[in-house]
This record gives sequence, C-alpha cells and structure tokens, in this order.
Amino acid sequence: MIATLSSCAQLERDNISFRLQSGRKRYIEKGRKLGRKVGSVKTAEQMKAEYREVISLLRKGYSIRDVAKLSGKGVSIVQRVKRLLKVQSPQ
Repeated sequence: MIATLSSCAQLERDNISFRLQSGRKRYIEKGRKLGRKVGSVKTAEQMKAEYREVISLLRKGYSIRDVAKLSGKGVSIVQRVKRLLKVQSPQ
C-alpha cells in the first residue's frame, strides 16, 4: 500500500515538473525573458563605491549591528559588504 502511494506521489511530482517546464518553454518562445533584469546585480566595484562608509566602519572594527545603526543601512547589507571584503582580501 505504501509503495502504491509513493509511486502515485512520484507520478504527481513528475506531472508538476513537466507542466512547469512546458510553461517556461512557452514563456520563452513568446520572447519573454526569465531571471534578473540586466544591470540589477551590482559589481564589486559598484558596491565598494556605494557603501564606502560601511567599509570604513568595518575596517575600524565596529560590529555589524553598530555599522548598520551608524550608517543607516540594513544588517544584511552590512553582512554582504563584509563578505565582499573577505573574498577580495583573504588574510
């Protein structure tokens, strides 16, 4: 009985996957695009230029929450900038 239910569930998942793929295919065939808009993702240089204040506070040793409060930016932005700094200058 469990085997029958699991095979029905698998069949349903396959059907859902097929419908999603065919819908995406039709959407693209109509000339529409999927994904992020061009230019919506910032490069490392753009982020450095935009968040200079955050970078300077992080380099002075302030905590992420303190930097967020002092700069008026969100905690997630500060974390993203900090991660960017670690990737570009590994110690």
